Amino acid sequence: MAIFGHILPVHIAGFGPTPQSSSMPALVETNGLIDTGASDVCIDYRVALQLGLREIDQATVGVVGGSTMAKIYLGRLIVPDVGFDRVCPLYALKVRHPTHEVLLGRSFLENYIVTFDGPAGTFTFASRTDFQERSAIEDDFAT
Repeated sequence: MAIFGHILPVHIAGFGPTPQSSSMPALVETNGLIDTGASDVCIDYRVALQLGLREIDQATVGVVGGSTMAKIYLGRLIVPDVGFDRVCPLYALKVRHPTHEVLLGRSFLENYIVTFDGPAGTFTFASRTDFQERSAIEDDFAT
């Protein structure tokens, strides 16, 4: 499936027991930036606070210009365009940008075979099963 551009619509939701109140939404709809330089999925810390996500850990993470401490929350990441819906660790940092509040790093991308067509500006996502279901590709150079 081809995705035009490097921004995908994403949904972030809580998972498990969270201190939900009537003022906390069940789901935040935002955008995610495909970021091959990020190891993990990072969300803007304000999204975690808005949803009342449960903190599960803290870690020092590398950022542009150095390192910083990040709180790690357990949350549900949904990326409808590629059929992704999983509970995973979400690293909360100051990520908010006019175009996105989530960085989709390699912990997300490792679930797909991803190619980028620079001139067209498109990413293509395929799952391993997409290739396993097809017959073997013949090698023209095999003897």
